[in-house]
Amino acid sequence: MADDTNPAAAPEPQPAEQLSAVQLPPKPDPETGQPFPPHAPAYTSTDKGDPALDRDRDTSLSAKLRPSSGQGPTLVWYQASRREAVTALAGVYALVMVGIFIVQGFTTDWMHFWWIWVAMAAGAALAYPIVMKESSAAGAEWVMMNKAWVRTYELTSVKAYTYSNSLNLHLIDRDGRKLQTNISRLQDDRRIWDLAYNGILHSVVKNGADTNQLARKSLKLP
Repeated sequence: MADDTNPAAAPEPQPAEQLSAVQLPPKPDPETGQPFPPHAPAYTSTDKGDPALDRDRDTSLSAKLRPSSGQGPTLVWYQASRREAVTALAGVYALVMVGIFIVQGFTTDWMHFWWIWVAMAAGAALAYPIVMKESSAAGAEWVMMNKAWVRTYELTSVKAYTYSNSLNLHLIDRDGRKLQTNISRLQDDRRIWDLAYNGILHSVVKNGADTNQLARKSLKLP
């Protein structure tokens, strides 16, 4: 299971724009993750609390992501459960049906064409493993999305871009590793975002990581 650190106990941070290197939240111990970082700003998901009580996630050890050896243990990880994957696909399926209904002028004639239902079912079947594959994890000094990971306290570039009205982060560390992901994937568990953001903040304030305007505004960076 994920680390049992209680995210509700983490103190609220000072505005990042006002922080100096001396005022930065401390860097956690790479082995224990203590002291755990404060809650990070720019969190837009719902804090679901105890992972063991979250029916939308798979807490089995087999779901735990791990980077290369020598990076410290995985403190928190998130893997969608089959229940969440099915729910997400059902939502997409419903939206597609509504879209077709509108395009067809609010008529139901199209519902008699069997090939439309076959095509939608095939699309859902293909999308299911993609949804199930989405997983994220964090250690004290790194964050990982699927197979891509970066060392968060050694970032040289922190940039944000909008794709389809969603915020995507592009992170690069000093060894050239890259992580590009929708920010929501790093916020499936609030503790992953707290760990990742603390490293991002240190990289920007102490190491002068390159940023763009959207990253500074969205993530409340100096």
